[in-house]
Amino acid sequence: MNTAVVNATYYDGKISKPYDAQVSADGEHAVIVRYGDQYAQTQHYTYKDMTLIGALGDIQPVIELKNDARLDFHQPLPEWFNLEAKSRWNSVWKLERSPALIVFSVVFVVAFAFILIKWGIPVASHVVANQLPETAMKSWGDQAEKYVLEMTEPTKLSKARQQQLLQKYQHLVAEQRPAKLIFRGGGSIGANALAIPNNTIIVTDELVKMAKDDFELIGVLAHEQGHLVQRHSLQQSLSGLGISIILLMITGDGSDILTSLPVAAVGASYSRDFESEADLYALKTMSQQNIPTAHFANFLQRMEDEERKEDAKHDRAESEQSKAETKDKKSWTDFFESHPATKARIDAVRNYQAHQHQ
Repeated sequence: MNTAVVNATYYDGKISKPYDAQVSADGEHAVIVRYGDQYAQTQHYTYKDMTLIGALGDIQPVIELKNDARLDFHQPLPEWFNLEAKSRWNSVWKLERSPALIVFSVVFVVAFAFILIKWGIPVASHVVANQLPETAMKSWGDQAEKYVLEMTEPTKLSKARQQQLLQKYQHLVAEQRPAKLIFRGGGSIGANALAIPNNTIIVTDELVKMAKDDFELIGVLAHEQGHLVQRHSLQQSLSGLGISIILLMITGDGSDILTSLPVAAVGASYSRDFESEADLYALKTMSQQNIPTAHFANFLQRMEDEERKEDAKHDRAESEQSKAETKDKKSWTDFFESHPATKARIDAVRNYQAHQHQ
C-alpha cells in the first residue's frame, strides 16, 4: 500500500493558529500528524475520531478531529486514508465537477420549480382552502371587504332597487348558501362584481346599470356565487402565498407575506380554470331556473366591449400624462380586472345551451 506523506494545514484546537503539517498512515486504523518547527510535534488520531466534512467545487476536504482539532487537506484524500465515508464523498465530489451533471441539475431544478408552481402549489392550495375553517376565511375576508369599501363609494341605487335584486338573488341563486350582497358605487374601479372569502358579494352600481335586464345580473351573481362555493379567491390567494414562500427561501425577504393575503384575495386575477368553473356553476344555476344562458353571454360580451373602450381611453391618457400619473390612475382598474371576458369564455357560454338541447 502506498502510504506517502501528504501535506495539510493543522489546527490543534487550542489556539487559532494554523500549522503546516504532514499526515501519514499509522497502521490501518490511525494517522500521524506532524506539525510545528521542523514538524517536531506529533499527534495520533484514529479514524473513529474523525468526521469528514464534504468539499464543494475546488475546496478540498476537511477533517474534524477530537478536542476541536482540524485538518484542512490541500488535495483529495489519498488512497491509503482509510476513513469509511471517504469513498462516498469522493463520488459526490467527482459528480460536482461533472459538466453534464451540472447541466442536468440546472434543468432538473428549473423543471421541478415549473411543476411545483404549475401543479403542485395549485393542488395544495385547493386542499388547504377546502380544509380551512370558516372562521379563518371570515377573518381574511373581513379585511378584504374593508379594503373594497375604502376604495369604493356609497351606492346610489334606491333601497327598493337593492331589495329587488337581493330578493332575486336569494330566490334564484343563493339556494342554501346565501351570501351577503353589498352594493357600492364603483368609482375608479367601474363596473365590477367581487366575491370576498367571508361569503360576501360586492356589486357596483356601474355593473347594475350596464345590464340590459336582471337576468344578466343573475348570471353575474351566479358566477360570483360559484367563486364563493368553490373558494376560488382563497385558493388563488394561497397560491400566491405559496409562490411568495418560494421567493422567501430564495431571497430571504418575507416582509408582508401574511398581511398581503387579504389584498390578494381581492385583487388576484382568477385563473382560466377558476373562471371556467365559475361560469359552469352560473350556467347550471341559470338552467335550473329556466333562465336562458344567452343573457350571461350577452353581458360578458358587453363587458369585453367596455373593457376595450377603457383600454383605448387609457392609451390616449398615456400620451397626455406622465407615466407615473397614468400608472396611479390605472392601478385600481388593473387591480380589479379579475374576470377577463375572453372570446373563449363567451363562446363557451353561448355553446352551453346548444349542447344542453342536443
